[in-house]
Amino acid sequence: MLDIIALEACYARAWDCGDGNAWADVFTGDGVFEIAAVGDRPALKVEGKDQLSTFCLDFTSKFTGVHVPGLPLLEIDGDEATGHLHFQFVAIGRLGTNHTMSRTACGQYDVRYRRTETGWRMLHRLEKAFSSARSEFFDF
Repeated sequence: MLDIIALEACYARAWDCGDGNAWADVFTGDGVFEIAAVGDRPALKVEGKDQLSTFCLDFTSKFTGVHVPGLPLLEIDGDEATGHLHFQFVAIGRLGTNHTMSRTACGQYDVRYRRTETGWRMLHRLEKAFSSARSEFFDF
């Protein structure tokens, strides 16, 4: 259980530091990160370490933020596990010379984990936002 909680901490730290390779490494080689469609926002699916790393690097090149995760509710069955946890993510980004945006999202993650030769990894992670807010600032 503690190893999976540590994996969750590595997930948040790697993303928040903009380390695409470290973020992709919390997943299995064929791992999947999905964002559920909510409101007018379409679903998103990112698969495999190369896509995962690129996705992290693309986002964090525009926004700097911090995850505030809750403790996961875990069910472990041998080398497989499932988890459910809530999160808040707060970020700010400079989108242009005269355009800054702050974003906050709250939601949940549903995760499937697998124990591998290198330890526990995420096989599938589904993010679903409950709320999202953004503020935009324009220099003059």
